[in-house]
Amino acid sequence: MRRALALTALTGALATVALFSWGEALPDVEIRCAPKQTQGGRLFPGHALGQGFVCERDGLHALDVALVPLSGVEPSALELTLRVKTPDGPVLRRARLEATQLPTSDGWARFEFEPLDDSSNVRFFFELSSAAPSQHSPWIRYRGLSQLERAWGDRVVPGALHEGVLSGMQLHHEGLCALAFAFDGLDAAAAPATLVLFDAQGVELRRSVIAPLTPHATGWGFFPFEPLKESRFANLRWRLELPRDARVVGDASGLSHFAFFAAGAPAASVLGMTVRGAAQGDRDMVFRAWSGGGAKALVARLASRGGLRIAFAALFTLAATLALFTLARRGLGDAK
Repeated sequence: MRRALALTALTGALATVALFSWGEALPDVEIRCAPKQTQGGRLFPGHALGQGFVCERDGLHALDVALVPLSGVEPSALELTLRVKTPDGPVLRRARLEATQLPTSDGWARFEFEPLDDSSNVRFFFELSSAAPSQHSPWIRYRGLSQLERAWGDRVVPGALHEGVLSGMQLHHEGLCALAFAFDGLDAAAAPATLVLFDAQGVELRRSVIAPLTPHATGWGFFPFEPLKESRFANLRWRLELPRDARVVGDASGLSHFAFFAAGAPAASVLGMTVRGAAQGDRDMVFRAWSGGGAKALVARLASRGGLRIAFAALFTLAATLALFTLARRGLGDAK
């Protein structure tokens, strides 16, 4: 019995050490996307892309933004601007990464700044900007379940009118709510782009018109619409009407595109993406926010979210471990 108690205590100690060592590497807020699927495209001067979030802990001191390098232009520096309360609120911090400091492949770019001692429960908005068309693009996660219909192609497909089908064998979920198309170039602010969705009999079901505040270049353009509840196994057709100078990407089989399906609401700490300060509540930038507190903050977070359930779970775990060791010891004794 004494040996079982010692082993139980050792197990608890190791678990505590693991918990506290993990706390130092825990982001305050994180948007994940695995695999990363839809890049936002180049950043253009005067057309900043951003994101809002609520910080849980004091000591906010760094933001990681997931970037992917694109071909065609020389690398240029990126600047991050951090504002408080609203997308156009007071500027609290700025951070700049030179071209040589940006990732040379798909990866994180860390923007560090002087810690904010009172960042807990505060709404923040950050923006990424570039003084020249950027080589790097931020990754974007559209809110919902994604289904790849056709990956980024190898050519620009000419024409201002494109049509395609969504086969019932391809649509695996209810609540189809958006289609995304790959663009080498699209300035829909100058002339809007329109997506029309039809059923198998040609009846119009949904229409989505986008006129974004920033050009799309080597990025995905999202066409949102009211969720189609009965989309699973439905046979649908789509028509894409583009400005004459638009350059949509595809391959020999057709246009590159994703389908998205409505899912649960995001965490309250995630406030959505911004384009030149305008809210885009259906998508988020892939990023991580880092603040202070370490292991102490982690334990406090577990306690606040789990309350007494965490304590009871720990007690039950220790009791179960002790019981297993006791049974194992008795089993070994009986075997003798």
